[in-house]
Amino acid sequence: MTRKAVICFSIAATLAVSGCIKETYYMDTLSNKAHLSPVLGLAAVRGDISISDLKNIPNDTVIFDEDNFIRIIYKQDSVLDFSIDDYADFDNLAEFHLDKVYPVTGVSVNIKDTVNFDTGSNIEIERIVITTGTVNYSVRSVSPVGSNLTIILPTVRRGGSPITHFITVPPNSTVTGSLSINGTDVDLGTDPKMKFNRLPVQYTITPVSGSFLPGNLMYVKVDIPGPEFDYAKGYFGQQTEKDEEALDLEIEELLEHISGEFHLANPSITLNYSNSFAIPTKVELKADGIKNMQIIPLDLDPFDLSYPAAPAERDKSAFFRIDRNNSNLPGLVSMPPEQVNFSGSALMNPGGNDGSRNNYIFSNSRFIADLEIEIPLELSITNLQFKDTTENFLKIEDSSDNPFNAEDIEFMRIDLDAENGFPLGVSVSMTLFNSQTNSNLDTVTADDILEPASVDAGGRATEQRSCSTKIEIDRDFWSSVNDADQIIFSFTLVTTDEGAKNVKIYSDYRINFKAALVLKRDFKFDFK
Repeated sequence: MTRKAVICFSIAATLAVSGCIKETYYMDTLSNKAHLSPVLGLAAVRGDISISDLKNIPNDTVIFDEDNFIRIIYKQDSVLDFSIDDYADFDNLAEFHLDKVYPVTGVSVNIKDTVNFDTGSNIEIERIVITTGTVNYSVRSVSPVGSNLTIILPTVRRGGSPITHFITVPPNSTVTGSLSINGTDVDLGTDPKMKFNRLPVQYTITPVSGSFLPGNLMYVKVDIPGPEFDYAKGYFGQQTEKDEEALDLEIEELLEHISGEFHLANPSITLNYSNSFAIPTKVELKADGIKNMQIIPLDLDPFDLSYPAAPAERDKSAFFRIDRNNSNLPGLVSMPPEQVNFSGSALMNPGGNDGSRNNYIFSNSRFIADLEIEIPLELSITNLQFKDTTENFLKIEDSSDNPFNAEDIEFMRIDLDAENGFPLGVSVSMTLFNSQTNSNLDTVTADDILEPASVDAGGRATEQRSCSTKIEIDRDFWSSVNDADQIIFSFTLVTTDEGAKNVKIYSDYRINFKAALVLKRDFKFDFK
């Protein structure tokens, strides 16, 4: 495209010169050789652009506020999602098993017993409200006398009354059966010796006729196999969930092309969550950004999750925000890291067991969290440079069939005038590079193509900055074009006051510009 433009401009220059020759010619006064070096100026392009002119912006990711301030927002649903079923210690929470042998003598036997719930993991349960459940029993009599057996669960109540069940047991036989405990309230904290995990059981056993003999026995088994419960109250231990992850951002190659510094002033990560575990929980989140040998930590203190005020409140919606006020997130993000190492843990009851046993879990207890990353375009840049290398698209492979010679161009210049409303300055350079000799052949530099606009105390640009730049490509550059196989482009960015203050980017910032091409062609004539 560049070569074609130069050829067109050369032709135009020739026509322009030929229109200025006088009508009377004195050919004998001309030498055998001559040069014409006209200078031609052509208006090339005009423009007026702003971010708001771009199609499909704003969208779900790029947000324009009411005052046109720009934010980049990324959302991810259900980054954390776990339920009570994910905790192995809660799988058998309300199960109950009793296997006892009781001696029976005389005409009536009254037995009171207390059985421990085997909950494990230092779990202490005071109360369980059962939605649906079944008590399975097996009673085996070792007695020649038939008996009537009444089982009473005094702290398993339905409608305020204890669960009671009557069984007739024939002599020397076994009776099995079941009874419903749907809709019952189980109190496991009535034993003054240990006010948790204790279920009282009472039996009344009477002979159908006569009396029991010495040595008669009654084998009783009672099982409650994992009932569905509405909620359970107690102390559920210091359950811990841990996770570690190394995230490779896969930008190492990109970072090799970038130097300088930039700083994002106020990025944030918001965890929006819904929690139906009514248990104090402390979360510790660590993150280290790593680039080469440099490590920047997140430096976030452990934080507590909000939880419902049970049993009246069953679910709690809340959020936790990580930003510059409680962490080093701006430093970590602005690094930018090649890799981020994450580690996190969640500890229930971080203060331990204070004896209150005021934890609540529900049958549908669940923790679900969505993630929102927000990057307001408030930043500072200090000589941030990006380099990229391309094949030499200016190189002429076969000059014999090409009417253009680099020697014919004395110079070519682009005059650029701009009114820059962005608080961002730009410089560009283009270098001819020979990869065989690993050498730079020639460089065209355009410093301060755009100079940053001034800003107010809040970081908003107050007025456009006038910029005039002349980009000159001389004969030495053109003569080196065919010796280069690559071109290195370098772009340098800087914000207002050389990056000493934060600036804000708004969608209504504009750049007005015009560019003109100035071309000086050296025509050579040989009259021999």
